[in-house]
Amino acid sequence: MGIDTLPGDWISEHRAQWARKAGLRVVYRELFRRLREACVAGASVVEIGCGPGFFKESYPDVLSTDVVPNRYADRVVDAAALPFADGEVGNIVSLDVFHHLPQPEQFLREVARALQPGGRLVMIEPWISVTGRLFWRYIHHEDCDLRVDPARPWADEGIKDPMQGNAAIPYLFFRSGGYLEHLDVPLRVVRREPFAALSWLLSGGFQPVNLLPEALVGVVNAVDRLLSLAAWATALRCLVVIEHTTRE
Repeated sequence: MGIDTLPGDWISEHRAQWARKAGLRVVYRELFRRLREACVAGASVVEIGCGPGFFKESYPDVLSTDVVPNRYADRVVDAAALPFADGEVGNIVSLDVFHHLPQPEQFLREVARALQPGGRLVMIEPWISVTGRLFWRYIHHEDCDLRVDPARPWADEGIKDPMQGNAAIPYLFFRSGGYLEHLDVPLRVVRREPFAALSWLLSGGFQPVNLLPEALVGVVNAVDRLLSLAAWATALRCLVVIEHTTRE
């Protein structure tokens, strides 16, 4: 789910898998919980790339947005030109969106403008560990190219396929010493929590395959926590919390 929303079949297909796979629903609701709990409490929340609208089903107060009109989006929003006044938004959240954005740097500049001081951008994105690099590069259908220029990761931003992603982009921006630290924007990473995402992997995501019965989610999550102790080797995903702050 995310910014790669396409009308009709894409949303229907994802909602059908959501209805069919109880384990998938448990996995994603835990991801949603982590996103929401990392937000500034009591402040407004805007979701970028709502897709089939599952996050808002868990948190109805969220303003859901997507790049194209669909029945689950409260507003149509271009991530590179957010339609909010300076300092209007308390929190911006997204799940598997940033690595699809045609202009990720411009999005961050818009986030810095729209967030109130102390506001947060909270994301869960692919992450590059030893296992992560192998998985995203050789198993997952999306690209994983660490050689791209973060300032311009796509050859032609104007005609980029919205389904195209590069799993390396969040790592290039948000790792320690990453590209965000070199941008002249009042944003800094305050939390970086890579995790193995074993339950997500076994659930098959929104593909038809499913190796995760609902009854085993708790056990698999316990194993996931153990694997995540060595996140440098095991992480497939990362919770990234970025705060609007005044730079000295």
